[in-house]
Amino acid sequence: MILTARLVLPISSPPIVDGGLVIRDGTICAVGKAPELIRDFATEPHDDLGNAVLLPGLVNAHTHLELTGLRGRLPLGKSFTEWAIALLDLRSGLDDEFFATSACLGATTLLRSGVTCVADVTTYGSSVAPLKAAGLRGVIFQEILGPNPDQVTERLDAAEKALQSLQLHTRDSLLSVGLAPHAPYSLSEPLLVRCAELLRRLRLPATIHVAESPEEVTYIGLGLGPIATKLLPAVGRHSPSHRVCGESPVALLDRAGLLSDRLLAVHAVHAGMADLQLLKQRGVSLAICPRSNHHLMVGTAPLPRCLAASLRVGLGTDSLGSNDTLSLWDEMRFAHRLYGGAVTAQQLVTMATLGGAAALGMAGIIGSLTPGKRADLTALAIDRVDDADPYASLLDQASDDSVVLSAVDGKILYQREEAMRWNCH
Repeated sequence: MILTARLVLPISSPPIVDGGLVIRDGTICAVGKAPELIRDFATEPHDDLGNAVLLPGLVNAHTHLELTGLRGRLPLGKSFTEWAIALLDLRSGLDDEFFATSACLGATTLLRSGVTCVADVTTYGSSVAPLKAAGLRGVIFQEILGPNPDQVTERLDAAEKALQSLQLHTRDSLLSVGLAPHAPYSLSEPLLVRCAELLRRLRLPATIHVAESPEEVTYIGLGLGPIATKLLPAVGRHSPSHRVCGESPVALLDRAGLLSDRLLAVHAVHAGMADLQLLKQRGVSLAICPRSNHHLMVGTAPLPRCLAASLRVGLGTDSLGSNDTLSLWDEMRFAHRLYGGAVTAQQLVTMATLGGAAALGMAGIIGSLTPGKRADLTALAIDRVDDADPYASLLDQASDDSVVLSAVDGKILYQREEAMRWNCH
């Protein structure tokens, strides 16, 4: 199958005006100018997407799909601690049906927005079935919490059983499984250490929220602040469950043995230069969620410094408990305004594709339109393309509604009704 479009953005190579690609058995075989591909692969069927932009499928590097139904139900624009306590209170009154419905809505929303790969944090396992049914690629991370050092064995045993269940239910899919220690403040230090040991034993990927808020930095470094006086008492913990020695949240994770090239650190809003150097040294990747940070008023992640340090950085939306939409197009546009000229449109589109793939350890198979990689891609109907800066044109006009199709492994998973039909199995 030859697929052509007005503009192809391979990501790992320059844009191609009137370009295309050849797909066989779910693999990209060739990328180049449309006339040349049609000439060189004359026996292949050919479909033209017309005035569209063809690029790799988006990678949402951090979500909580089970919380999709919480949009508008939590206090935004207040303190992080107030928001977290409200989330705990609200979540305690929800049932399995709510989480299953939320996860299904979230998976559908991602697919229709051009996302073909996702890193999802699950508490109840509700996102497995809809993500598997949708055919999306990704990693499902089992969440674990536990600030009480007396409950370490109990919490770890429960998490290991949940991981086994996830592995069973993700068989025969493009989904893999990992562990999500929630945050440095929500797990006791002994539990963080035991999680690191479990991850090394099972050789699983992991993700953790870290350095997200000023409150977290104060609590980890000094054992003080609203996390100590309000959030942890709300779950029955009335004293710090880690050694308080003036260190940063990133340094605590390193001391616990959690920093490795299999860890995806989320947010890193308050990661200083020493923290970034440590993350780089340990091979840790990052997921940045600018709109969530904005809504929770926790600050702005040092994205230009992260990129300058050559860290692997992906883009995430977080959940609808702390965001307006699950659209990475909205996320990229917001970040473009937020960072101004310090982060370009091309860098943001790369973060949402190849950067996210690299952050999840998948850069060898997805994230760019490169011969030999799997045909995970999306196409958008765009009216006007500035050949001098096609990435800026894309960000200016792209939205979930402009996505005309999404494919994983060369199989169409979503196609807008009015879009022309094509098949590249």
